[in-house]
Amino acid sequence: MLKTLIISDLDGTLLTHEERISDYSLRELNAMIGNGLPFTYATARSYNSASRACRGLEQRLPVILYNGALIVEPGTRNRLYSNHFNEGQIAYIRELLVKFSVRPLVYSFCEGRECVSWLAGEESEGVLRYLGRRRGDPRLRPVDQFEKLFEGEIFYFTCIGEKSRLDGLYAAVQSSFDIRSIYERETYQTDYWCEIMPDTTSKGTAAKVLKDLLGAKKIVAFGDAPNDLSLFAVADECYAVKNADASLKEKSSGVIGYSEEDAVVKFLREYISKFI
Repeated sequence: MLKTLIISDLDGTLLTHEERISDYSLRELNAMIGNGLPFTYATARSYNSASRACRGLEQRLPVILYNGALIVEPGTRNRLYSNHFNEGQIAYIRELLVKFSVRPLVYSFCEGRECVSWLAGEESEGVLRYLGRRRGDPRLRPVDQFEKLFEGEIFYFTCIGEKSRLDGLYAAVQSSFDIRSIYERETYQTDYWCEIMPDTTSKGTAAKVLKDLLGAKKIVAFGDAPNDLSLFAVADECYAVKNADASLKEKSSGVIGYSEEDAVVKFLREYISKFI
C-alpha cells in the first residue's frame, strides 16, 4: 500500500516552455523515484506525446491521459481504465460538428488499436500544426469521408482553431447534461482547443480510480490550469505553481514557485520524507 500518490500535471506545471522536463528536474525526479517516490502524471496529452515530453523519466506507476479518459501502464501501454462515449452522445456531437462546420481530431480504439482520425483535406491550421509535430505517429488515421470519423470506440474529440470559430460549439456542448468540454488557449500557441469528453471523464475521476488500484492512502497533486480543478478536488493536498490560473490558486493548499524554475521537483525534494 502506498502512503501517498503524487500526481502532477505536465504542461505549465512540470514541463518547461520547451515542452520537456528540465535537466535538473529529470535528474532529481529520477533519483527520488529510484528511492521510492510514488510519482505519476495526469495530462491532456496522449501517451505518445506525454512520453516524448517526459523522455528520460523513469516512470514506474500508471499514467493518466486525455484529461482522465485513459489510465495506461508505462511501457506496455496496457489500458487499466477507459471511459468512452455512448451512441447517443456520439450522435449529438456529430450534429454539433456539422452545425458549426468544425472538423475535429477524433480519438478512438479501432479494432483494439488507438487511433487519431481526421478528415484529410479539411484541416485547420492548428490541426496541421498538431499533425506536423506527430509525423510517423502510428495512431494517425486520415479518413476521406466525414462518417468514417465516428468508427470505433471513441473517447475524446479535440477541435483546434480560432476562438471565434469554436465559441458556438463550446456553448452547445456545455448546455448538454452528459458531455462537457475543456476550452482553453493552447499553452504554447494562440490557437484555442475545444476538447470534448463524456461528463464522467476528468482527471479527478481517473485519479480516484488510480488511487484505489494502487491502494494509496492519499493524493498530493500539482497543477496550473482549470482542467486540474477536478484533480485538486479529490486531492488531500494540492499545490498550484505561481504561473497557475487564479481559479486553481483559490482551490490550492498552497502556491509554489514557477514551472520554469522547477517548482514541483524542488517542492518534492524538500518534503520527500512526507511522501515515502
